[in-house]
Amino acid sequence: MARSQTGQSLALALVLLAVAGAGLIQLFNGGQLLREKVRLSSALDAAAYSGALVQARGLNFLAYANRALVAHQVAMAHAITLASWAKFGDAESRQLARSNPPATLIGGLFGAAHGQAYRSAAAAAGAGRHADWQSGALARAFAEHDRVVHDVLVRAQATVQRTLGESRMQAMRDVFAAHYGDHGARLDAIPLADTLPGFVVRYGGAARVRLKSMVEEAGAHYGFLAPRDGNRHSMLPSEWRCPWLRHELRRRGATSLLDLDTWRSVDTQSFHALRSNKWIGCYYREYPMGWGGAKNDALRPDDDLPHVADPPPDFADEDFWRWVRGHTDWNLLDGAANPLANSYALSQAVVWPGRGLPSFAEIAQAGRADDGTRRLRFAVRAARPAIALATGDARGPKVGAGRLLFETRLPGAEMAAVSAAETYYRRPYARTDGREERASLFMPYWQARLSPVAPDERALAWRRQGGTK
Repeated sequence: MARSQTGQSLALALVLLAVAGAGLIQLFNGGQLLREKVRLSSALDAAAYSGALVQARGLNFLAYANRALVAHQVAMAHAITLASWAKFGDAESRQLARSNPPATLIGGLFGAAHGQAYRSAAAAAGAGRHADWQSGALARAFAEHDRVVHDVLVRAQATVQRTLGESRMQAMRDVFAAHYGDHGARLDAIPLADTLPGFVVRYGGAARVRLKSMVEEAGAHYGFLAPRDGNRHSMLPSEWRCPWLRHELRRRGATSLLDLDTWRSVDTQSFHALRSNKWIGCYYREYPMGWGGAKNDALRPDDDLPHVADPPPDFADEDFWRWVRGHTDWNLLDGAANPLANSYALSQAVVWPGRGLPSFAEIAQAGRADDGTRRLRFAVRAARPAIALATGDARGPKVGAGRLLFETRLPGAEMAAVSAAETYYRRPYARTDGREERASLFMPYWQARLSPVAPDERALAWRRQGGTK
């Protein structure tokens, strides 16, 4: 009986060894699969984050370019204002030389400071040449700003906007390839989800009014561009018919962005001598002392300023008041403007060709979240063929874990991973007024981060892998 059981323990040992060997193989395969899973997941996360970072840099570039567009427009406003000042000083130096009116009269009526200021115009003689279109330094500066705006910044914005998706994909490919130099894995060319199409649009035409408001807001920080208006009255009455009125010294000046395409600056100063006669009673006889004008559109009408197109050079042949009544609708007692000086300034204004406000890039208004934020988000999938996995048996079990899905039983089976990332808008510090700020392409506050994968993105990744769910 004992002899018949000889050898049974050996068979049992062989079975146990086989089971143990199979277990070791499964343990090895499981470890290899886990290693590949972590490697694929890390590579795809790094690629996705890099893609979001490229988006953030692209949006921040558009923001910096928009701010540069505003800055160049403000610089153009300064240039055109300097031009009207140069023309103004040149004209005033000529009037001073002609004593029309005399500096002593201005000083006697309005104070020594005004008389001295009038005399100082002699130093501005010839300054108007700096505003000439062909040879003036100011005109060249204006033209260069206009060129940079339309030929450099606008084109650069359009290029970044057009190629942002391609640049994002190329960055992800490069980062992913750095993790898989043996090309044993691939990154899907078509994202599982992508909000980039239509996220950034260009605003032109009438929509440029938003850019205009930003330019005007930026220009308000510069006193040189502020209205240059001032009135000075003489001390003593001079006409018995209107003893409450006085001689006036009126300084007028303004830099304006008319509509969306015309910068204009006009500077004038006139002595308004109080006169009276039996036909019209009291009136102001205007003596222009200085005038200058500059704009970048010769065809744009100046209907907002009282003026005539062809003012007479002097009034030796006709009384001033008769000419005004016969050729204009000016109110000679309104005390508000320098219409004759305006006429000289606009008829002799320098014209610098310019293309006006450019189009600009901004987030599409449609689809903004209620909290004022927008996220530029995408999800991508990467896969590695089962045959490339370093396992003892490439026909191993079906495994599913988190964002990683792989099926190694089927022909052409592969391990897959899904990752998502987003570019979001957040200020590095809170606003001092405590208010929330809407996402915009005028502030470079775009950042990148990974994002949780949505269930529908997982389902799409599974279907691409051949799953039925």
